[in-house]
Amino acid sequence: MSKNKSAENRKNEELRNRLNSPDYLVVVEALREIKENGTINIIPFLFDLINEKTPDIIKKDILRLICDIKEQSAAPVLVDAISTRSFGDDTSSVIATFWQSRLDFSSYLPTFIKIFISEDYQTALEAFTVIEESASKISNKMQQECINILKTAADSISKDKKPLFNELIK
Repeated sequence: MSKNKSAENRKNEELRNRLNSPDYLVVVEALREIKENGTINIIPFLFDLINEKTPDIIKKDILRLICDIKEQSAAPVLVDAISTRSFGDDTSSVIATFWQSRLDFSSYLPTFIKIFISEDYQTALEAFTVIEESASKISNKMQQECINILKTAADSISKDKKPLFNELIK
């Protein structure tokens, strides 16, 4: 492992420890440092903190930080986070950070289609926005794949999501 990678790993471990501090000010300072100098490798640790045990004010700070990510290479890390973690009542807020970040998620639209299908209305609305933001950038093949996923799930779409569903299959 290179010295730079080793130093980055040590720095991320130190930040992770500070993020897990019971002292609010220590956590806020760690988040500020991540915003200024963090790498995408710290993103999974941020998502680990979005749970019912974390105070809402810290979750909001984390979500604002995620919204501010402008590095496109973070997109697969972000998508992996929503694919491998459960955020409970915070799911719609997490999904909202994706479209608010303005990153290109077009390569991951099937993931957002599945979220649209399986989640509640508010989360589906946030996923719908991510899909709408990225739809113009996808290939015809990807578009057809997404439409097929939607059509397969047509009977399971709740009444409140039907108008959004109909927009997606146009």
